[in-house]
Amino acid sequence: MASPHTIERQRGAKEAGQQLAVLREKWPLAFPARTQDVRPLALGTVSQVAEAMGWSIPYTIGVLTYWKMAPVYCQAVLSHDQRITLDGTAAEPVDAEAKDLATKQLAKLAARKAAKQTAAAKAKPKRKPAPRTEKPAPMIPMPRSPMIPNPVPRTIWPANHPAATPTTKMISRL
Repeated sequence: MASPHTIERQRGAKEAGQQLAVLREKWPLAFPARTQDVRPLALGTVSQVAEAMGWSIPYTIGVLTYWKMAPVYCQAVLSHDQRITLDGTAAEPVDAEAKDLATKQLAKLAARKAAKQTAAAKAKPKRKPAPRTEKPAPMIPMPRSPMIPNPVPRTIWPANHPAATPTTKMISRL
């Protein structure tokens, strides 16, 4: 059984997409919608968000993990040297360990994407059935011979029988 901390964090991760919109409304500078405006968040942001939103710390960690593990955030960590607070003011500098973690996360995401593309390429596309070239059955029944529904049974004669060679009358009945 998972701990309450884990359950709450997983719930935060599941609802992160919805909660990110709420965070963007409250702190547009810290959670921008445009890719080029994303900046690394200051350390200790989790407790500030949890307090301001009335969320538990594990739930807030789940929500922010979704944001911080996104490729756009990892790119921001690598390209900017200064972290920002929730109101957009400059905070502490980004350390080498954070840049290393961002590089590893981007590599992991790239490997996952490559694996999906490889799996999709290996999967055979479903073939569509060939279009039917047969003509549809006629709507009016065609007249048939009276003998076809009940054909005359074939008789096999021994080779020494005088009628071993069939006559034209016999052939027409076959």
